[in-house]
Amino acid sequence: MTQSMKQLHILPLFRINFSKTIIQIIWALCILFILTLSLSPKVQANELIDRIVAIVNNDVILKSELNDAMLFQQQSLINQGISTPDADVLQQKVLDFLILEKLQLGRAKQLGIEIPDEQITERLENIAQQNNISLISLRKRLNLETPNGFDALRQQIKNKLIIQAVREAEVLNQVQFSESEVQNLLNRQALNKRQEELLLGHILIELPTSPTPQQRQSALHLVQEIYQRLKLGEDFRHLAVRYSDGNKALNGGYLDWLKRSEIPSFFANAIAGLKIGELSEIIQSPSGFHLVKLIDQKEVIPNSAMKQYHLHRFLLPSDQALQNPPPKTLLNLVASINDINSFNMLQQKFPEIPTEINQNSDLGLRTLEEIPKELQDKVQNLKPNQVLAPLATQQGWVVLFLEAITETQLSSEQQQQQAIQAIRMRKANEVFERWLQRLKDEAFIEINIETKD
Repeated sequence: MTQSMKQLHILPLFRINFSKTIIQIIWALCILFILTLSLSPKVQANELIDRIVAIVNNDVILKSELNDAMLFQQQSLINQGISTPDADVLQQKVLDFLILEKLQLGRAKQLGIEIPDEQITERLENIAQQNNISLISLRKRLNLETPNGFDALRQQIKNKLIIQAVREAEVLNQVQFSESEVQNLLNRQALNKRQEELLLGHILIELPTSPTPQQRQSALHLVQEIYQRLKLGEDFRHLAVRYSDGNKALNGGYLDWLKRSEIPSFFANAIAGLKIGELSEIIQSPSGFHLVKLIDQKEVIPNSAMKQYHLHRFLLPSDQALQNPPPKTLLNLVASINDINSFNMLQQKFPEIPTEINQNSDLGLRTLEEIPKELQDKVQNLKPNQVLAPLATQQGWVVLFLEAITETQLSSEQQQQQAIQAIRMRKANEVFERWLQRLKDEAFIEINIETKD
């Protein structure tokens, strides 16, 4: 008996990280600038002096877009301390990345996936807060560095959210599992009072969907060569950038932290006895040949208790909140809040607000998963009787107050849901690379690029 459960928010092997410094954002805008220019009459006039390097279904990749993406990637590798490969190798890697991005955005369009403006604004608020500036200051700074820089960053965030959504719809939500799989995982977890999370490095030498014997032998020969070079001490991240076909190749092959229960099953045995810094033997899967290195590991306490956050909300209506900073009156009042009584005073300080706007301000107890994804980190960092700085939304300024945090033991049903989530993540991670390969196999892709330009 198989079944599918409700959608999860994130997949570990392709988690999208929005935690960027201002410097990183400005480097990212080097890529995005050409995309925003494509909307302007000036670029239309200069269209003939640029050229198309790839056609991807009904979309195109311009040479200028590829050049800017390479510039960004070179700087990104430098920032990570990874030596850059030869220009022609990096160019091919970056072009592959841009092609996959176009394919995923195109697939999302076919599925009718859209991202609410409020969700994008929340991401921008997070970036501003991480850099200790207001959203207005972030807008001004980016526009000063690059024409239309803020709008370009907004589009980049929108694209990332769209790609995340299409991956969840096409991969995660299609995963099926059996009841016996869930029970087996619960039994194993009951025997282990502590769980481990692993940070892995990954190199994939991909195989086509239906490889010939020659293609299989060629891929095997290459992965054997890489394995020997790693054993002789060459840098894992450099070889991952140079050779890996995995979706994290341009990140040096480093994946995100994974629980052992979330790791693809074809990795599990190969990494079971690894110590930090050790390399697996060559692993074969339907995707191709893999090498995995254990970068780090940590013990975590299993989630046997569930935290719930008692939140209250206040809305100061405004149709200009996204364009202007919060009113000083609101900021001063928020700064003075230290308990539920002072929070409730907000409604008295703004008597002009219709009563129905804030009549349901008590949001009750909510788990982290029941809180909007964009606010989860902020709420987690709050202590009882603390308040978040006003958040800009299309409806106006929102103030969230945390009254209390409670912990309750997970019921058997909730523990089962956690096990289901882990199984679905593991299975989604197992098929993700094949899904990307299928997108490429089913697409019309024409490349017109020279090694030297």
